[in-house]
Parts: sequence; C-alpha cells; structure tokens
Amino acid sequence: MPMRIKTQEQIRTWLAYGLGSIFVISLVMPLIWVVTTSVRPLSEMTQTPPLVFPREITFKAYVEMWDTGPFLRYLTNSVVISLSTALIALAFSISAAYAFARFRFRGATFLLMLVVMSQMLPGSSILIPLFQVIRSMGLLDTHVGMVLIYTGFAIPFCTWLLNGYFRAIPADLEQAALIDGCNRFGLLWRIVLPLAAPAIVAVGTFAFLLSWNEFLFAFVFTKSQAQTIPVGLRAAFLGQYVNKYDQLFAASLIFSLPPIALFVGLQRYFVQGLTAGAVKE
Repeated sequence: MPMRIKTQEQIRTWLAYGLGSIFVISLVMPLIWVVTTSVRPLSEMTQTPPLVFPREITFKAYVEMWDTGPFLRYLTNSVVISLSTALIALAFSISAAYAFARFRFRGATFLLMLVVMSQMLPGSSILIPLFQVIRSMGLLDTHVGMVLIYTGFAIPFCTWLLNGYFRAIPADLEQAALIDGCNRFGLLWRIVLPLAAPAIVAVGTFAFLLSWNEFLFAFVFTKSQAQTIPVGLRAAFLGQYVNKYDQLFAASLIFSLPPIALFVGLQRYFVQGLTAGAVKE
C-alpha cells in the first residue's frame, strides 16, 4: 500500500510539472518568436515551414529602426500620457474609494454598482459618441484628450479595487487618530495611504499599462502630434506595399522593456495589492 501511494504521488508530480512546463512554454514562445525574428534577415521570414531559430543572426534591424520613424516622439507621448493617466486616476480613485468604504450615504451601494458595471461596457461601443465629444472640445490629437479618455476607463476599476482594500483596513486605527485630533485629510495622508501602498501601486501600474498598450483609441483620436508607441509602430513599419517585420519586432521588443521593468520591480506590491483588494468585508 505505501508503495502504491508513493507511485501515485510521483505520477501527480510528473503531471503537474508536465502541464506546468507546457503552460510556461506557451507563454514564453511568443516572446521567443519576437526576439528571434528581430535578429534574422528578411529572407528567412518568408520560408515555409517557418524557422523558430534563425540560421543567421543580424542586428541590422535594431540599427535601421531609428531612421524609420520619430520614435523619440512616440516614446515621449506614451510616457507623458501614461504617467498622467496613472496619477490622475489614482487621485480620483483614492478619494472615491475611501468615500465608499468609510462613509454611509443614500445610494452608495447603487453608485458603486454603477462604477463596477461601467467596466462591462466595451470601449468600441462608445467610440463614435466619444469621438464627437472630444472633437467638439477641440482635443483631437492632443495629450489632454488622450489622458481624459484613458482616465475615464481607469477610474472605475481602480475605485473598485481600492474600495475593497480600504474596507480591509481596521476602522479602529482611524477612530484613534480622530480622537487624537487628526482631521480627515491628515488621516487619509498619514495612516490610510501608507497602509494601502500595495493597492495603490497595483492600481497605478494598471492605469499606466492600460494607456501604454492601448491601440484602438490612440489610432482613432491621434494623427501625428500625440501618437503613442502602438500606433507609431504600425505607421512606421506596416505599409501598403512593404512590411518591415524585422524592424517592427525589434522596436516592439525595445519599447516593451519599460513596462516589463516596471512590473518586475513592483511585482511584490502588485500581487499583494490585487490579493488584498479581493478581500470582502
């Protein structure tokens, strides 16, 4: 009997490692394909069957890509829009989430439900009316217009996540601070925000990545001055007659490094914030 139990445990372990390896390979394979394509000559990209690993390695695409498009402008636009979206979304979300978590007022549950339900609406369904609004305000192809759009999409999710985290913070800490003479603003700044740092980092990272990787609205609402990296890559490397796939993958790999570095550096706070925000009072 013990031998049979040990054999069953070994089989479960092998199955777990096997399925885990397949899952990891399926996640890593697209990244491997991007890396290998960016260092292979164009002649190997059209071969059938395709080659996973190149026979000849060249870094020509990494040199030529800088002469193809104004990547410094694309990078600047993405950084300005993404950081502004994250900071503004955090400011509004923290205020709204704290109000929902600590104050009792008529219609609070209904308003919070509306905030959550707004995430169910696909962005493409409001593309035309949103375009008309932004055009009437004279904000097409501007940083301000893109920040307003992305902030509107980021605030509901950030508010919902921070509300769950604020509810998990013991209210006795705040009551003690109020008894000691601390006002609401000082209470939020000195006690609540330090305790909620993991959740704030998580929602800030979400808001940043939302605007950094978004393509549809950036493609519709920008033309030249406020184009971000996803739209810039398409405009620079994908044309009607020529597609520079090697330079496209090289540029995509380079411009994916900032969000990867951000996520890796803040991974501990990001995971902790998502987990804690899921706690229900």
